[in-house]
Amino acid sequence: MSVSGAPVQTVRERPAKALAARLRSVSLATSMPYVYVVVLGFVIYLLSPEIINGPGAVDVRFSAAVPLAFVAFGQTLAMFTRGIDLAVGGLISTVTAILATTAADSWGTLVLLLVALVALGAVAGLINGVAIALTGLQPFIVTLATWSIWGGVALLILPQEGGAAPVDLTTLVLGNIVGIPKSVWIFVVLFALWLWLRDTRLVGDLRAIGSDEARARLIGVPIRRRKVQCYMLSGIFAALAGIWIAGQTGSGAPNAGDPFILSSVAAVVIGGTSIFGGTGSAAASIAGALAFLMIPDLISAVELSSFWSVFFQGALLIVAVTASSIAMQLRARRSGS
Repeated sequence: MSVSGAPVQTVRERPAKALAARLRSVSLATSMPYVYVVVLGFVIYLLSPEIINGPGAVDVRFSAAVPLAFVAFGQTLAMFTRGIDLAVGGLISTVTAILATTAADSWGTLVLLLVALVALGAVAGLINGVAIALTGLQPFIVTLATWSIWGGVALLILPQEGGAAPVDLTTLVLGNIVGIPKSVWIFVVLFALWLWLRDTRLVGDLRAIGSDEARARLIGVPIRRRKVQCYMLSGIFAALAGIWIAGQTGSGAPNAGDPFILSSVAAVVIGGTSIFGGTGSAAASIAGALAFLMIPDLISAVELSSFWSVFFQGALLIVAVTASSIAMQLRARRSGS
């Protein structure tokens, strides 16, 4: 049917057109990490199937990736604003040190301890956010300083690797729920969280700040509040990563979080988030974390020295940055035409 010669859009057509618009809006940069994961997984399976489908292989790989996924999620929010959060390294170390040296003999005590540690992450992020928002200092400088501070706190609490995390924490982290590893459920929850969060005003404002902070201020975006909120969330995710590491290893270390500083930035960049802010996806960053951690498995499958893991992780990062640059140029050409 039509009215005045114009076709009437049926109810069935509307969802299809909305889906088509959504698919067209997916950028090359944010779709590539999923391609990396599929291709790497396929190659690893061809070379050494037991790495993919061996007993407990799924749980082992996802458990190892959970902390990086947590940190990458929070790092993505910071990078939306053209920022970065280096303090995650010291905060993770502090959380694992506290858990390795604090007795929690009951579930009630453990829950209170975990809530306190998540609150500690929020406070650490609050300090970063306030310092960045109120002083105008570069996020790199502020979070570098707080990384050093939290690293010193971790050394004070636990001078060397060791201690013993609560047994109930290990029980909480490891194992299955309805036959599916808890680590896999964590990834499901993180993806679902992003699906809800991506269309909120918070994420829209963070992207606006990273795209053009002066313009964002003119249209009424609460710049300072949003920066504080994004660094608080990054601190919370870092604390969750520290909790997972302590539960997984059963111990703590004063430098447990240091490897996650650069690897989280790498995961976010591999996930297609621009280092210049404004664009990206936390879900793609999680996929980037998986791809980044699959490189050592690929190296193991081809029986090469572990040196090549670092080499190819760097190569993957270069490919990701190149893809991101090409995507930005294509968007610029489309907007200019």
